[in-house]
Amino acid sequence: MPITNRKMMLFDLDGTLVDTAPDFRNSVNYMLEHYSEPPVTLEEIRDWVGYGGRELIRRTMLAKKIEFDDAKLDTMLELFLSHYTENIDDDSKLYANVKETLVFLKDNNITLSVCTNKDEKLSNTLLEKLDVLHLFDYLVGAHTFEKRKPHPMPILKTLEHLNMSKDEAVMIGDSITDLKSAQGAGIPIVLVDYGYTDNKDIYNEADLVISNFSKLKELIRSS
Repeated sequence: MPITNRKMMLFDLDGTLVDTAPDFRNSVNYMLEHYSEPPVTLEEIRDWVGYGGRELIRRTMLAKKIEFDDAKLDTMLELFLSHYTENIDDDSKLYANVKETLVFLKDNNITLSVCTNKDEKLSNTLLEKLDVLHLFDYLVGAHTFEKRKPHPMPILKTLEHLNMSKDEAVMIGDSITDLKSAQGAGIPIVLVDYGYTDNKDIYNEADLVISNFSKLKELIRSS
């Protein structure tokens, strides 16, 4: 599927635009400390990110063999989110070349949007604190629509909202949720290889795999 000269790029957030794992780790460990449980490592967190906060907590509990039920999970999530909301940009950083590449794309009339499984309010807050929110034309979060990634709905609804066609769009992400969402929506997918996934097989299904965010500039140079 052609990926050059597209007029619109949809971006995943965690693991694609921003290295958020350090702050996830900090807030998960805050929650675990409340229950007198041992902390998690940054490497562990990187493998559990990408499905939303509740799923992050659930995966943490399962991996650590900590007993929980739905009620306890709700309480854990509340503890996690209260800490994360107040400390969302303590250690989170844009990946290398992200801001200057987004500016370049914007200057070249590329429509930019965010399609994430992160809470919409938290996503807006984080991107604003990192001074890139103004570069995006639209942002879709975990609860913007009835379905989230890997369902194609967030992508399709974004295209509809911005009056763009599938032939004009490309998704940029780091995980199988991004891959499946893009495939379901019928648009090409570029995967970054520095993100949050322990499944390297997904790179075989991507239309392009990049190690440096600035490589996205090359997709529009001939336009």
